[in-house]
Amino acid sequence: MNLAALLATALIALQAGAGSTEGGEKIFREGLSPRGTPIVATLGANDAVPATLLPCVTCHGADGRGRSEGGVRPADISPSALRRPLHNERRRRPAYDSSRLRRAITLGMDAGGQLLDTAMPRYALSLADADDLLAYLAALEQRHEAGVGTERLRIGVRGAALTAPTQEIYGRRVELVQLSRPPQRSDDLLLLIDTRADGSDSLPAAAAEDLPAIVFAADNGDPGHSGFVITASPATRQRALEALAASVPAPLLIEDCDEAATLTTAHTVLLTDRVAARCDVTQLAWPAGQSLRIALPAPPDASLREAVAEQVLAQVVALLQQTGREITRAGLVARLQTVRDISLATLPPLRWSAARRYGLDQVWVLRLDSADGRLMPAPGWLAVP
Repeated sequence: MNLAALLATALIALQAGAGSTEGGEKIFREGLSPRGTPIVATLGANDAVPATLLPCVTCHGADGRGRSEGGVRPADISPSALRRPLHNERRRRPAYDSSRLRRAITLGMDAGGQLLDTAMPRYALSLADADDLLAYLAALEQRHEAGVGTERLRIGVRGAALTAPTQEIYGRRVELVQLSRPPQRSDDLLLLIDTRADGSDSLPAAAAEDLPAIVFAADNGDPGHSGFVITASPATRQRALEALAASVPAPLLIEDCDEAATLTTAHTVLLTDRVAARCDVTQLAWPAGQSLRIALPAPPDASLREAVAEQVLAQVVALLQQTGREITRAGLVARLQTVRDISLATLPPLRWSAARRYGLDQVWVLRLDSADGRLMPAPGWLAVP
C-alpha cells in the first residue's frame, strides 16, 4: 500500500471515532455486538431478522471484496474501493467518508444518496457498534489471513517429505514447509499435515493456534476444533480388542506391562500397539500354542503413510479449489468436516464431520508368530461396531 493510500485509510479510521477493530470484527463476521446487545438487520420493507443470520462476511467475504451469489454481486467494501469515486454502467457515486459509510450501513443509501440494492440489509447499530465496525472496515486491507498470501498458500508438513502440487489455486501456488517440531504462530500456515505414526503432539499445538491439522494417527489427545485424524481413535482400537475377546478362547486383555506375568493363564493375549511398544512383546515368553493379537490404527508401513499423505494433499487442493478465491482456516475446517467415504491408498473409506474427527471405524489387527517372531495380519482390517 503506498503512502497516499495509507493516509486515506488512516483518515477514514480517524473519522470513524475511537472504534475497536476487535469489536468490529465480531460484528462483521458474526453479526454480534461486542457489548452483548442484539443487532437487527432489515431486508426490503419490513423483514427484520437477527444480524447473526446476515453477517457482513457472508456476502462481502473476509477481505471485503464481495463474491457473486445467487446472481447478486455484493459491493467491494475494501478501503481502497470505498475511498474511490465509482462510475460504471450500474452506479455512480462519490467516494465514501465515515459519515457516508455509516449512512450506507444503517439506512441503505450510498455515498451519493441513492438507495442501495434491496439485497443489502440495513443494520440497526448503536453509535459505539458503528464506530467499531467502521474501524474494522478501515483496517481490512491491513489484515492477514494466516498462511494465505497473494501468490502462495503455506502448508506445514511433519514427517515425510511431500511433493508440492503443480496446479495453482486461484493464482496461488502451494508452498510446503517442512517442520521438525509442533507448529507455532510464527510459522504462518494455512494447514498442517502430519504423516508420522503418532501425531499426537501436533493436535494441541494446532488447536492453540486455530490451525487446521490432519494427522495420520494419534495415540492420545483430543483432536480439538481444528484437528482431523485419518485413522481410528485409541478408544476404537480398545473396542476392537474387546470384540475379539468375546470370540476367542481364554482371552487376556493386557493394559499394562506388569500384567505380562499372567500370560501363562491365557490362551489369547490381546493388546494395543501402545502397550506392545512399551512391553517389547517380541521378548516375552508365552506357552506353546498361545496366540497374541495387537490392534494398530493402520499397517505399520512408512511408505503407506507417505502415500496417504500425498493423497490427502491432493484432496485438500480439490477442497480449496471448491472454496473459491476467499481462503481461510475456518473455511478449510468447514470443508474438511464434509469429507465422506474417501479411500486413501489401501485404507478403508474415511469419514469426518463436525462431531467426528477420527476418520476410520476399522483397525488393523496383527498376530505375533511365536515360532519366528513375525507379525502377520490376523485378520488385518477389522470393522468395529
